[in-house]
Amino acid sequence: MEGKDVRFRSRIRTGRVIIGILSMFCMMSVFAGNTGKISGTIIDASQKTGLQGVNVMLEGTSLGTATDMSGRFSIINIPPGIYRLKASMMGYKLVVVQNVRVSMDLTTKIDLSLEPTVLEAGEVVTVTAERLLVQRDMTSSMAKISNEEMKDLPVQSMSDVLELQAGVIRDGNDFHIRGGRTGEVSYWVDGIPTNEVFGGGNAVSVEKSAVQEMQVISGTFNAEYGNAMSGIVNIITKEGGNRYSGEITTYAGDYMSNRDVYGVLRKVTPTLDPLTGETIAVEDLENPLKK
Repeated sequence: MEGKDVRFRSRIRTGRVIIGILSMFCMMSVFAGNTGKISGTIIDASQKTGLQGVNVMLEGTSLGTATDMSGRFSIINIPPGIYRLKASMMGYKLVVVQNVRVSMDLTTKIDLSLEPTVLEAGEVVTVTAERLLVQRDMTSSMAKISNEEMKDLPVQSMSDVLELQAGVIRDGNDFHIRGGRTGEVSYWVDGIPTNEVFGGGNAVSVEKSAVQEMQVISGTFNAEYGNAMSGIVNIITKEGGNRYSGEITTYAGDYMSNRDVYGVLRKVTPTLDPLTGETIAVEDLENPLKK
């Protein structure tokens, strides 16, 4: 009986370990959204009916899909960025959509119509995607800053970018959103929380040139963002591509070099104080960085 009891307890411990491991995997899958989605409908230009079996691909990636019986398609798990979308089907002109912007946690709507053509023609129709003024699936007060927009901003770091957003107040290295405390802001990098355990601020510094998109949510954020009361700062970093690329950034100015702390004592002049009649020393500082 004792041997059976020991084996029974061992099985219970093993079952608890397996349940714990499964729970960890489930928790890892409930990270903040760091990808976007493209969906839409493709129809026949002449008959105005949905086309089944149209191949829809994103150039430069392995992401793609085919339309269903109603002509609808959906491509998920797309990293934020700007893409070219191709829609092709035998007997129809190839359609290429340029400047398709994909943002994290949002759906980009692309509806197309294909024109019938002779097989030997090989004609290509190029379409430029337009950015919607109203994003229907945006249910929160949110600001999105892409890598292209950061290049045009007078900023040197991601902290400077965050400081320019509406509702954000900077106090040294701390940030407050909508008047909340520093610890009430939740920071995420590539879907992983990066809050400092002790102070509640951001524990990870990301270089501006390595960021693909930054999302600042100041209200009504989804349940996927836990432990946040005043705001969310979600950063998505760039992914490698087929081509090598680099960036060189330089800065020139007297923001730091004109301070007195860099001054060198050149001479001391004794001067009589007219109020007290005492002799005081007047320092003459010279900043070599200004030359």
